Amino acid sequence: FTYYTGFKVNSGEYKLMGLAPYGNPIYEEKVKQLFDLKDDGTFRLDQQYFNYATGLTMTNEKFNNLFGQKPRNPKNEKITQFHMDIAASIQKVTEEIMISLAKSIRAEYGINNLCLAGGVALNCVANGKILKEKIFDNIWIQPAAGDAGGSLGAALALWYLDQENERKVNINDSMKGSYLGSEFTQNEIEKELKSIGANFDTFDYENLINNTSKYLSEEKAIGWFQGRMEF
Repeated sequence: FTYYTGFKVNSGEYKLMGLAPYGNPIYEEKVKQLFDLKDDGTFRLDQQYFNYATGLTMTNEKFNNLFGQKPRNPKNEKITQFHMDIAASIQKVTEEIMISLAKSIRAEYGINNLCLAGGVALNCVANGKILKEKIFDNIWIQPAAGDAGGSLGAALALWYLDQENERKVNINDSMKGSYLGSEFTQNEIEKELKSIGANFDTFDYENLINNTSKYLSEEKAIGWFQGRMEF
């Protein structure tokens, strides 16, 4: 669906998720025609609608015919209400599947806590729905849930497997977020900007907020740099 709505695959999925609130899930039943969904949330895709396993595109003509349009060409086609409704539909179905999977895992294993990782775990709306269902007592989501988290796994593998350090369970969450990188003071930032001959203005907090609000209301883009960087 990322491809179908004209975004870059393995990159623009968050854009598809961000598009969902602007649409209505009117294609929900058509989306469900694409796979066989079991009661426990497991599913099997119907490959008649897809081309990624054997061709150079993600979807095929049968997929296009089901929804009534060809994939959006991002070079010359604007996003329309159709694409917003498609995004809303796949978001709703994704939420239903994730909730079903969560419920079946709880029932099968009797566990009280859920840890989520992987790219789909970055779907914060779906995560919120699971939390609201109160299926588990606690939910923890890996802050670098996508491919970037592989670097954390590599570091842990070196620490435990290569260097054979003792595994210790930390009952307190020692990774409370992903902002573990470097940070810079106001003086450091200004010194760097001056050294490269940048033009800049400095505002006090109140004027900074007022100016930012004004620019946002005028649909300007804001780049906001604050605190520590991600790891």
